[in-house]
Amino acid sequence: MSSITVWQSLLAIMLMAAISYGSRVLGLLIMARLPLSPNVQLFINAMSSSVLIAIITPIIVHGDGGTRLAAIMAGMVAIIFRSPLASIAIGIVCAAGWRWWFMS
Repeated sequence: MSSITVWQSLLAIMLMAAISYGSRVLGLLIMARLPLSPNVQLFINAMSSSVLIAIITPIIVHGDGGTRLAAIMAGMVAIIFRSPLASIAIGIVCAAGWRWWFMS
């Protein structure tokens, strides 16, 4: 690989990093100064849950029984006890138990 190609690649990576960082920082600075309507606040509050569901759903759909059991049990604990730590702990124990019992 020639040195020009290496420098062009490094420059492209640095520009992409600067643009990504800049867009996030500018977004925060701009949003901190704008008043938010109730609808925008609801949208922003729902985004984190939506992103989490979008990440977890394919894992559950394409996962094994341990993954499905962990998701169901963690969801039930989250609904009943409203404790994220308990929900995570139950999910880990269920997935580990399933894999230890059925995969060993």
